[in-house]
Amino acid sequence: MSFNCECSCLENKVNSSYIKWILEILGPVILGSKPCEILNISSNDCLKEEKINNIDNFFKDCFRISYKFINIYDGSVRIIFFNKKSLKNVFSNKKCTNFLKFLGYPSYNCVDDYVDILVSKLHSNDFPHEIGIFLGYPLKDVLGFMGYGKYEFFETKSWRIYGNPTDSYKTYNSFIHDRNKMKNLIKTNSLDILRNAI
Repeated sequence: MSFNCECSCLENKVNSSYIKWILEILGPVILGSKPCEILNISSNDCLKEEKINNIDNFFKDCFRISYKFINIYDGSVRIIFFNKKSLKNVFSNKKCTNFLKFLGYPSYNCVDDYVDILVSKLHSNDFPHEIGIFLGYPLKDVLGFMGYGKYEFFETKSWRIYGNPTDSYKTYNSFIHDRNKMKNLIKTNSLDILRNAI
């Protein structure tokens, strides 16, 4: 009995529901509507090391997105995935960079430096709520959540929306559109094909 091990073994190594789940969540980041996403693996997760290895094996050669592992004091791990091109667009908004500067980020807008500062803050006990800017949420919603300005709470979608919801709905809908698009790509393509495309 013989079979073609070349493709099937590779596919079996990465063909997990976990990777498919991550790809669906990362759809907006991969496709560019969302600059960043953060995921957590609990310290109590008995598959923690396997999940970390699966992520590393699948995403290490991606050209559309980058990622960093962040070890937390309680033994859990955060993984920040980011699309540098989309983050550059976010940081081209002077209001965003001025607010980040107010919070201690550098006055020049270097994606790598901004991400490094965010990562160092994510190591601490105090969660950096400005991460909403990196996640692509409208600045007014980040400011409202953090208690800056006079934006009144409107409703909760995937995040808390403040003030006029028009821009928030537009952003939310683009995230949902790209997540659904990725969901369809996962259904119709092997993980090997998807890995080579991202």
